[in-house]
Amino acid sequence: MKATHSPGLSGLFTNWTDEDDKAMQAAPQGAFDVATNSKGQRYFWFKCPGACASITAIALRPVVVDGSPPSWEWNGSTDAPTLTPSINHVGCWHGWLTDGNFTMC
Repeated sequence: MKATHSPGLSGLFTNWTDEDDKAMQAAPQGAFDVATNSKGQRYFWFKCPGACASITAIALRPVVVDGSPPSWEWNGSTDAPTLTPSINHVGCWHGWLTDGNFTMC
């Protein structure tokens, strides 16, 4: 499944209105965005390519928040993103995002 940069996807979680909920549901699976929180931590937000089709965020390295959550390396590309290691969205999907493509393990 192709990863598609969707600027603003992460911003839908700021206000959480009914319109935001509709926009999240309308986003295609594989949509992603990158955002930085107020503490300076970058997150990779994506709509799961698995059956749950939920939107989730994973921390990108370097980790700057307390507690050192699991984190991923990102190649910095919004055209052909690559994350390492693999993504395990527990109970739904486990796979790789390489050169802009989500591939199940």
